[in-house]
Amino acid sequence: MQDKIRQLFSENIQTMIATSEVMAGPIEQAAFRIVSSLIEGGKVICCGDGATAGLAQHFAQLLLDQYETERPCLPAFALHQDQSSLSPSPTTNTDYFARQVKALGQKGDILLVISLRGEEQSLIKAVEAALTCDMSIVALTVEGSDELSGLLNAQDTELRVPAHRNARVYECYAFLLHCLCELIEMSLFPQQGEL
Repeated sequence: MQDKIRQLFSENIQTMIATSEVMAGPIEQAAFRIVSSLIEGGKVICCGDGATAGLAQHFAQLLLDQYETERPCLPAFALHQDQSSLSPSPTTNTDYFARQVKALGQKGDILLVISLRGEEQSLIKAVEAALTCDMSIVALTVEGSDELSGLLNAQDTELRVPAHRNARVYECYAFLLHCLCELIEMSLFPQQGEL
C-alpha cells in the first residue's frame, strides 16, 4: 500500500513538472488577460462540466472573496449546471451554459472554461456563445481537446495539461487556478501582499 502511495505522489510531481515546463508563458498570458479585463471593468465567468464544475465554482469564489490577500472583491461567478425549470424548454440539455453566457456575458469579459475531455458539448456551446459576445476565453484543457481547442483564436489562452489520467489532470487544474489567483492578486494589489 505504501508503495502505491509513493507512486501516486510521484505521478503528481511528474505531471506538475511536465506542466511547468510548457505552461509558464500561457499561465502568464492568462493572468494578464484576466487582469486586463478586470481593470477595464469586465468580469470573469467560469464554467466546468461534471467534476470540473466544482473547480469553476472554487475559482470564482476565490476571486470574489480572496485568495491569500485581504483585498476588494473581484467580479466573478460560476455558471450553474442546474437545468430545473418550472416550464419545459425547447432547448437541448447542452445549451444551459451557452444561454447563461448570452444573457450575462459582455464584450471584454473572460470566459474561463475547464474541460477534462475537450468534447463536452455544454462547454463547446458556451465557448461559441462567448465568442459571439466578443469575450476572451481562458481554457483549461488536455491533449486531444481538439474540438474545444479548435474554437480558440489569438485573443484566447489555452492551458493544456500534458497528462492523461483524470485524477492527475484535476489536481493540476486546481494548482493552475491557484497560480492564476496569486498572479491576479499580485498584479492588482501589490501593496496588500506586503502586509
